[in-house]
Amino acid sequence: MTTADPSPRRAALDSAAFDALRAPAGPYSRIDVVEETGSTNADLVADSTAGDRSALIATHQSQGKGRLGRGWSAPARSSLAVSIKFAPERFEDGAYGWLSMLCALSLVSALEARGVNAAVKWPNDVLIASPDGGPWRKVAGLLAQLVPPVAADQRTAVVVGAGINVNVSAQELPVPTATSLTAAGYAASLDAVACDYLAAVDREYSRLLAAGTVERSGLRDRVAARMATIGVDIKAELPGGEALEATATGLALDGGLDVRTVAGERRVLHAADVVHVRRSQGGYA
Repeated sequence: MTTADPSPRRAALDSAAFDALRAPAGPYSRIDVVEETGSTNADLVADSTAGDRSALIATHQSQGKGRLGRGWSAPARSSLAVSIKFAPERFEDGAYGWLSMLCALSLVSALEARGVNAAVKWPNDVLIASPDGGPWRKVAGLLAQLVPPVAADQRTAVVVGAGINVNVSAQELPVPTATSLTAAGYAASLDAVACDYLAAVDREYSRLLAAGTVERSGLRDRVAARMATIGVDIKAELPGGEALEATATGLALDGGLDVRTVAGERRVLHAADVVHVRRSQGGYA
């Protein structure tokens, strides 16, 4: 990937760029592209006609949300909101909880293929560093929503949304710990990032379906190998203001974070039980 021009490009998405990924030639049953919406996740969750591997992409959300209901917004045409619906015919029960990390891993793989320094942050973020190194900063956040069946002929589904900062300038970033591909020194178009991400998700999802289980697919090992959180001392902020200091040692079978506390106790943290996870000395883990 080449060094970015300091002025971010604000081109619209080209729907035709996704034709090779759309059925019947491609793996996605549907890929819809819109300029703006309230929330791609909310739209896809509410769309009962959307089947397995349906995707909705926007370049601006007016009501975007992250984990724990946190707001997420960016200037029009500076970022991607990509939501994908997974509704497999047969699926290991525990695999549904891995889909957000499957998507995070896929985004890391897609960015690495373009020369970007990228890593997964537990439980649902993607971090990048500039080409010459420097601290990890957040470039994307992911949010998974379970969609229970409401009729006998419907399948359990999960919608995973990714908010990806592509051409947000340094001056437009909301906090110092956030970044974009442009701000970090990389150049990429919205079309290219979205296409690469969708293709990478399909590869990982197909691998999981073919294997039948998370363990047989090797997904846990591949996520762990790309995770910046593992192997570092962390400080986890828990609900109620409690803080837990520990070393992250790996991923549990259910996707929780295995940690060893300063007292030597082994615990497993789950996304629903954690407000923030940071390095003990500050910065993203």
